[in-house]
Amino acid sequence: MNSIDALSQAGPIATLTLPSPLNARAVAVLGDACLAVAEDAQVRVLIVRAEPACWRGWPDDLVPLLAEQGLIGDPFGPLAAVPQPTIAVVQGDVFDAGLELALCADVRIAQAGARFSLPAVARGVFPGAGGLQRLSRAVGRSRATQLLLTGPIAAAAARDWGLVSDLADDPAAAAAALAARIAERGPIATRLAKEAVARGLEMPLDQALRYETDLTVLLQSTDDRAEGVRAFLEKRPPDFRGG
Repeated sequence: MNSIDALSQAGPIATLTLPSPLNARAVAVLGDACLAVAEDAQVRVLIVRAEPACWRGWPDDLVPLLAEQGLIGDPFGPLAAVPQPTIAVVQGDVFDAGLELALCADVRIAQAGARFSLPAVARGVFPGAGGLQRLSRAVGRSRATQLLLTGPIAAAAARDWGLVSDLADDPAAAAAALAARIAERGPIATRLAKEAVARGLEMPLDQALRYETDLTVLLQSTDDRAEGVRAFLEKRPPDFRGG
């Protein structure tokens, strides 16, 4: 499977289906597909799906070869860098690299039976794909440390902690419904809002507020913003074009 085969699109919603298992090939597919989505102005939302085996992390026989294959550091960074909103559909055990992959999405929807953990430390190694940093940003230092040192946690706890956004019997259907709602919104506004949150977290509050104001001024100059105002005054659904 290459990135073209793995990526499908229905209107403004793109779906990336990663190959299993999670290995160097899957990382390459992810990177190419995320770059294609980022450059496609017609895509307003990206859904990431994979077989349960992919969410369980690197295959055991791959772990000793991670550094050699260049999978240490931030191999899933291209997903985090996608400017459009992203949704991960996770199933089963979401462990180590599988969790690190999921953490790169903006929204995570899981099955009720899913479990979440970073068990690499129990084997005497670091997770190694950005999980320590993204996990603490997602759930806070205390809970991140608890999950790292003890784990796993059940899906209900993951939802309570904010590690996942929602639980569903059919997470793929739930993700599709959520993506449809997001796609109705102004694509420029959603991208800039995502950027404001992501970058603002890394800034002092006063600097983040100034940055948000800059993005607001930028949004005010767009055709989509004018269309939103017209639609509100005319009491009709807006027809956003991304301009």
